[in-house]
Amino acid sequence: MATTINFKDYFDLPVWRPEAPPLASVTAGMCLAWDNRNTLAGSPYLYFLRSTTALDVYDPMNGDWMALASPGLAGSVAAGSAIVLHPSQGPSGTISGTGANTTSFALTTALPAAVGINQLANRGDSLGFLVRVVSTSAGKTEIRRVVACTSGTTPRLWLDSPLTFTPTGTDTYEFRSGRVYMLAAGTTAAGFWKHYDILTNSYSGNLSTTNLPSTIGTDSIAMVLAEAYVPYNRSPGEGFISGGATNSDNLNCIQATAATSTSITASGIPTDIQADEYRNFQVRIVEDTVTPTSVGQRRRISTHTSGSTAVFTVASWAVTPSSSAKFVVENDNDKILLRTSASTSIFTYNITANTWDTTTFAAGGSAPGAGMMFQQGFGYTRDVGVNARHSHVFAFRGSGTNTLDIFDIAGAATGAWTTGVVYGKQAQTFTTGTCGAYDPATREGRFMHININGTQRFAKFDLKNRVLDAGSYFRFSQSTAIVGQKLACGLFVDGNTKANFVYALNNTQQYMHSLVIQ
Repeated sequence: MATTINFKDYFDLPVWRPEAPPLASVTAGMCLAWDNRNTLAGSPYLYFLRSTTALDVYDPMNGDWMALASPGLAGSVAAGSAIVLHPSQGPSGTISGTGANTTSFALTTALPAAVGINQLANRGDSLGFLVRVVSTSAGKTEIRRVVACTSGTTPRLWLDSPLTFTPTGTDTYEFRSGRVYMLAAGTTAAGFWKHYDILTNSYSGNLSTTNLPSTIGTDSIAMVLAEAYVPYNRSPGEGFISGGATNSDNLNCIQATAATSTSITASGIPTDIQADEYRNFQVRIVEDTVTPTSVGQRRRISTHTSGSTAVFTVASWAVTPSSSAKFVVENDNDKILLRTSASTSIFTYNITANTWDTTTFAAGGSAPGAGMMFQQGFGYTRDVGVNARHSHVFAFRGSGTNTLDIFDIAGAATGAWTTGVVYGKQAQTFTTGTCGAYDPATREGRFMHININGTQRFAKFDLKNRVLDAGSYFRFSQSTAIVGQKLACGLFVDGNTKANFVYALNNTQQYMHSLVIQ
């Protein structure tokens, strides 16, 4: 039976409900991460960085916690620690052409760790992991769920439905399973920055910390630019711009009409696309049956023209797409943005290169502090005046202020800041204990839910229309306010019905509660 949601204002007040308590009392720097994809593609768990030796998962479907193996982070989990889930990262490599068919193939490039028989057919909610097959032989990209697998580091996979082509030894796989990136606090050292690979239940080695602050402290928040994050009314893989075509997976995409070694020309996209509205995003080729080897390429957009036939200028293609290629415009999937340690800088982690820099994006005019928030507005749709853009990142400054700065990813070659932005009901100040969780999947992808200063008061901020409103009163006492990401979201999906839940860890207590977003 389909789920029917029919809340009535005034009659049905939102009510917080107790959840299973976390595995330890919540102290400064402990933080949550979750998958913000707007479909069942998303990982079903919440992830909780409890200490340098403890990463836990919470199962919203069954209502309990489970400890994972130790991440072995250096430093400590304290003020300044951060955690973020990147949904579009996961193991990738080449496929074996030996014995491959439309519903089964083996991997050639080894996974980071061995998996057991059929392990990849249940990611925790009885659904298999998603794998994207990029066929440079057929010129197509298609996503399927794994329904069975053999064991080892190069398992054979069986898919839930046939591909429209038979993979060959030149084709590649990309698991859409996600990785959880973790940052410790204290004096920066090797082992401060690592990731947990969800697919293989394994940890990376020590990732680079060069160009991070010498000390991680005060407060931190990390944000991913994930290609899987799209507006509420689009599916992961369709990007931000509606086009006049579909690929072989029946996903919306843009039909090209021309391409050069450094550009691609669109057709059939909205006439109100503004010049450089999606600068610093990426183009990804999703189909090209004329030049099959161009498929799967991702290139960062340096500039683009306006209108329905916009020309996107990109870094040089390895293989120039044909004039009949199909493509999408998405977030630059290779980037994680970090604000930390009361610095004006945006610290950018380049995933493929495993490097940090402070030059990809411009520094802000004022440093954030305790209680800061940092969120891209990717879930809403553009307004008729094209004032609310997907390139806008909302940065509440914290530090006992009510100041909102907006960073526009596309505002210039390295983005552009607008400081002290006016918004509706601008009075409440934010400081230690404040944190926010964005819901991009329901209520038109407009709202970020905020715990105010670690108190029993909550608010919601409409990113699209820039208005702060009262949230749902938290009828449970909190203790000492502390920094750290203590809110998360969990998405319920039943056919066309979606409901998002906010999960809140109590400050300096061993409790968690949840609230269905109405």
